[in-house]
Amino acid sequence: MKLRYLPLSFLILVTSHSVAQPKHGHAHEHGKGRLEISVDANQAIGKLKIPLEALVGFERAPKTEAESNAINTLNQKLQNPGSYFVANKDAECSPKLISSTIVRDQAGKHADLDYQFDLNCAKLASLKQLSIDLFAEYKRLKEIRVESVGPWGQKSVTAKRDSSTVRF
Repeated sequence: MKLRYLPLSFLILVTSHSVAQPKHGHAHEHGKGRLEISVDANQAIGKLKIPLEALVGFERAPKTEAESNAINTLNQKLQNPGSYFVANKDAECSPKLISSTIVRDQAGKHADLDYQFDLNCAKLASLKQLSIDLFAEYKRLKEIRVESVGPWGQKSVTAKRDSSTVRF
């Protein structure tokens, strides 16, 4: 008779374990980023999230002048998304910064760069690929998971140092 209750108790155990998992859905992994690209008839928006460690080598608040300079340099470079995100030429895109924010956890141990840009394409229907040129400058960055949705449907690919162009 106890065997009849075993599946139910197993289900309760599995369910309680699932409920205890973090709700944010995407783990903070050093060297790995996530880029979401959303394209509709009028606009193409990119949302990038990368652990700060991959970009400046640390995540806590800067403690030295050199670390403060590293953050300032990063912020300056991020003002021009066109130097890191290059669409195919016939789409005639010129990326524009929407926002760039460093988000720290409550303990101050982890921080992510939350970055948004508009591709601002004159011929949006011609957008077929995007080169992600962050890898050349940020050696700690190993991969970026790219999830896109647009006229082509939904796609999910991983961009890496040796294959940094994403095709839609």
